[in-house]
Amino acid sequence: MRIAIIGAGLTGLSAAINLREFADVVLFEKSETGGLASSYCREYCIEKFYHHCFRNDFELIKMIKNLKLSSKLVWKVARVAYAVDGNIFPLNTPFEILKYPHMKLTDKLRLAIFTLKSKKRNYREKDDISVEDGIKEELGESLFNSFFYPLLRSKFGENYGEISYAWLLARVAIRSNRKYSGEELGYLRHGFHQMIERMEEGLDIRKGRVKISKNGKFVVNSGEFDNVIFTAPLPELDSRIHVSANLPPIKYQSSVCALIGAEKTVTEDIYWTNVRDRLSFGAIVEHTNFMPFEDYGEHLIYLASYSTPNGNLFSKGDEKLKKLYLNDLEKFGLNAKDINWIKIFKARYSSPIYEKGYIQNIIPYRTDLEGFYVAGMISKPNYPERSMNGSIKSGLEVAEVVKRDSGFD
Repeated sequence: MRIAIIGAGLTGLSAAINLREFADVVLFEKSETGGLASSYCREYCIEKFYHHCFRNDFELIKMIKNLKLSSKLVWKVARVAYAVDGNIFPLNTPFEILKYPHMKLTDKLRLAIFTLKSKKRNYREKDDISVEDGIKEELGESLFNSFFYPLLRSKFGENYGEISYAWLLARVAIRSNRKYSGEELGYLRHGFHQMIERMEEGLDIRKGRVKISKNGKFVVNSGEFDNVIFTAPLPELDSRIHVSANLPPIKYQSSVCALIGAEKTVTEDIYWTNVRDRLSFGAIVEHTNFMPFEDYGEHLIYLASYSTPNGNLFSKGDEKLKKLYLNDLEKFGLNAKDINWIKIFKARYSSPIYEKGYIQNIIPYRTDLEGFYVAGMISKPNYPERSMNGSIKSGLEVAEVVKRDSGFD
């Protein structure tokens, strides 16, 4: 039996690892192995888009163990902050939260209670309610305007009004495991590229654009296959296959990320700073406030932005984006003379937009087109937030479905 896997990101790699003992597996990848987890390498390697993991990322941690990389997985409490008018306010300890001046005390109490209760809630009941309506009804307009709106705007841009309240409730629930001093995060020291390199060992990965058709068997770039697992973004799927598989329409957002090597930091010890101001980026992620500076020899800073596939920000050229980012970064005390280099990375389809009713449209692995399977960021393990763990889990799960359908179990 021959199986084609479209996309050599973490989902495709995981599926291939699970299936290679049972079938002849070929992966097709039009760009770089690892997908959104691919890296930019200089004297060292660093992910193009910021990455970290959590204690409950069981499939990711198991994969790291199986690849004999556990000794490199380190855990650290990562400090977070909120930037308002160029000023940065840490929001980790109860004392820091009480000191934060841009939220009323009553709103802080409401937010704390809301977070504590989140794990026990049935978020699915709120899938048809917009996040704006849900927050305003439950927590009040003041808290929406002062805290949630800037975060939603920076993450979803003009699409924030379409987002389901269920998404927010589910996301708060999975992110509510905090220590007194902040949230504990993990990282594979020296980079997740080490994991990807070991995952791809021994796999047949073919680079270039992919064309899929079906005439009895599936034909992928002139080769015949019994089954196809599609792990790339759905807009890249041939429309005829999309219709035959009876897949629902899924809206996507785009990511635009500046990665900067610098002589200075924005803050002394903050890993993640959400930015309330209307700037070109919605978050500052200081990687070397999380991992040791000595691993890189310079400070590494991400400036994270979200757009739409045809949005204004995504359409800008790299040089214009660099000027825009650096101009806004000056508000936080970093000037051009402090910057060693800056790279712009874009992902046209980086995440689905979790709009109202999204839960009902989560796509099962098995489609209406016999032998054609779909997995990845639109699969159940990647709700309410796409992650390395969710991608690996969806790859392993779709492989199990294929094995059952093929009589391997």
